[in-house]
Amino acid sequence: MKAYFFDLDGTLTDARPGLNLSFRAACRALGFAEASDRDLERFLGSPLPEAFRVLNPKISHSDIVKGMAAFRKAYETEGLAQNHIYPGVKECLRDIAHKGAINCVVTSKPEHYANRVVDDLGIRPFVKTVIGAGLDEVDTKAELIARALSATGIVAKDAIMLGDRHYDIIGALETKVLPVGALWGYGSYDELHGAGCRHFVASPHEFHDRYVKSEAGFPGADGAKPNYLQA
Repeated sequence: MKAYFFDLDGTLTDARPGLNLSFRAACRALGFAEASDRDLERFLGSPLPEAFRVLNPKISHSDIVKGMAAFRKAYETEGLAQNHIYPGVKECLRDIAHKGAINCVVTSKPEHYANRVVDDLGIRPFVKTVIGAGLDEVDTKAELIARALSATGIVAKDAIMLGDRHYDIIGALETKVLPVGALWGYGSYDELHGAGCRHFVASPHEFHDRYVKSEAGFPGADGAKPNYLQA
């Protein structure tokens, strides 16, 4: 593979505590009932407008904007810091970059926040591009993956998309990119399989072994770093 596209929350990082805290702040602002962590599981990794419409199918645009503002205020002040990288992720990204392939974060999280997470968790040296949603969070995953293909100059057959929710699988299939399901994330095997995924990994270490280390040329025939790793 020449390019590896990664979802962020639930795939590279566990953002659950901060997302739940922020979503509760949004629910309070909108007058929704207080929800438990278990109740909020279904919304992890979902665009905020879609999550709000599940809770209230008749919600107005102004209330969506209000809820998103409350979510982001809580996320910026407390939630963003409650984000942890999964074991094995940094090593996987490092080895992909060192063999000359491209790492690209492709997330439905607003791009501004995704860049902050990438910087805060120390994986910027291994990531060439971050593709995220706009602040209105209406971009589909297929649109985001298409942008990633354009930004990296890679054709779909040379790219792979690792993600933990059905959005990632559907987006990859619609853009002809190979989808791989991350079973440690926020979605289930049934959700991913139902979306059309047929390749799964149980941990970042397994992804590394099956889709990075096993490829010919690992860790790089000439040992040279790609341009974006040069210090």
